[in-house]
Amino acid sequence: MRLIATILIAAVWIGTTTTATADEPITLMGTILKWQYPQSNLSGSEMSDVPTVNADGNRTAASMVCKTHMTTEDSVEKVIAFYEHKLTPNPKADDKTKAEWTDGRAVLISDESAGRPFALHTILVTTKNTSTTLTVSRGSNETETHIHWKHYVRF
Repeated sequence: MRLIATILIAAVWIGTTTTATADEPITLMGTILKWQYPQSNLSGSEMSDVPTVNADGNRTAASMVCKTHMTTEDSVEKVIAFYEHKLTPNPKADDKTKAEWTDGRAVLISDESAGRPFALHTILVTTKNTSTTLTVSRGSNETETHIHWKHYVRF
């Protein structure tokens, strides 16, 4: 049933466009692929409406959220290094990529592992109309690194 709901939600959103260009529809898998850790396994992928509301509870903007869970046998350090490299501005980027970041972005990476029996890192990426959170974790006795990804878009 959850799979059917995800497919229906994705189908509804296929016709919705991004704020970057009117030609690009937002799709669940298209959005995930931009953030997916290489050769990771995906599970629990969803796309849904998220009401953006003011202090009175009135909706102020159309918005949505995509999320998924990825796993990989790679170490937490390797995963963090991948995203640090991916999120570092590239002066040689193509015009389309540069256009996505014209208003700038903030990238915050934190390590909350100290004194704990597991690794826990959070990556926050914020732009004018998006907010992305990657939570990277691995228990000391686990064989896989877990990456929880959530991507909020305000239209």
